[in-house]
Amino acid sequence: MAKYCKYAKAKFMFSVYLGKHIETKKKAAIKIIKPEIMENIDMGQIEKEVDVLKTLDHDNITRLLDAGYADLKVRSKTSEVYHIALEVAKGGELFDFISVTGEFSEDECRYYFHQLVDGMEYLHSVGYSHRDLKTENILLDKHYNLVIADFGYASGKDKNTTAVGTEDYMAPEILRGDDYQGKVVDIFGMGLILFMMRARGKAFMSARPSDDYYRNFCVNKPYKFWSMQSSSKEDGENHFSEEFKDLVNLLFANNPTHRLTFSEIKEHPWYNGALPTQDEIETSFAERKQILSEQLESQASEEAAHHEYDPEIFEGRVHRGIELDAEDSQVLERQEMEYDSDFKRYTEFFSTSSLEELWNCLATYVNDLTKDISFAEEEYGVIAKVSKIEGKHSFANLSILSYI
Repeated sequence: MAKYCKYAKAKFMFSVYLGKHIETKKKAAIKIIKPEIMENIDMGQIEKEVDVLKTLDHDNITRLLDAGYADLKVRSKTSEVYHIALEVAKGGELFDFISVTGEFSEDECRYYFHQLVDGMEYLHSVGYSHRDLKTENILLDKHYNLVIADFGYASGKDKNTTAVGTEDYMAPEILRGDDYQGKVVDIFGMGLILFMMRARGKAFMSARPSDDYYRNFCVNKPYKFWSMQSSSKEDGENHFSEEFKDLVNLLFANNPTHRLTFSEIKEHPWYNGALPTQDEIETSFAERKQILSEQLESQASEEAAHHEYDPEIFEGRVHRGIELDAEDSQVLERQEMEYDSDFKRYTEFFSTSSLEELWNCLATYVNDLTKDISFAEEEYGVIAKVSKIEGKHSFANLSILSYI
């Protein structure tokens, strides 16, 4: 890390710096994970991601520049931190472009799907599957080319048994609890990304037979899925071309053996349709980038939302105050079941909100959550807690606990 000098900073879950290499002057996005944060995250997962990135070299995959433990000196205090220096993706997240600037044309979708196929085919060829494909993990570089990121769940195994990833992006075989092939799961994830680029929203909330949208793929009636999706579009049934729908059907197949291979994808009529030029993409997405930047600046200038809650929501419930004071808290003689470490990825986070503000927000959310979910108090509980980190960040944990 000594090779890099910092000149701009943004605050996220990790401390993220925009830096440049002192000798080469090449810019880098530097993630710095401080000791107090290391205690609350799975460092093994971080190091695994770094090991995978060290082996990869492709234009559509984020490039690792440097990583490891190093001493960071701030004023007179020196502490050991873990840092990851990555090539800067100046364009931003694909998710932001879709959610803020709107759906892509089918030609634009095809342009980016080609790049996604190229990057993923390379990843599979060197023996890895990604297992967490989603629009939030797809970045754009300064020329608006697609870059695949976040390899924390990458696997080098032919068969996988661990249910990892983001649940509403998981393939049906993972949700069923089956052993699965990570590379085939990636094909499903690629279909989700392609659909979101064109539709702007998710295809379904969960790839289960109980989902109103996905069940149509389970009973081999995909035409009902497209009828439901088209009903919300201004151009109705004309919004999705027949070739587009056919390709997505094959990527979303409930039976993983029915999904397309890369060679079959490349032979599909939709894949071989018209492509915009690089200049056309750069012109179009420069305009989208301007809209996105203005929206993000507007959000940043707004005052933080204040969440009010009724103190009565805590009556008759087990809780601790924001200072974790046990004086008025009920102590339960129950043994908490152990959760997989991956569970923390979805229930713990850091925030720059004040301790009180974050607690109020979580308290309101937990109250609403328990209105919707019925459970036996002797067996389950909803827990929310916050604590202070270095006086600048609040650490929050929200979980539904099962007891034995």
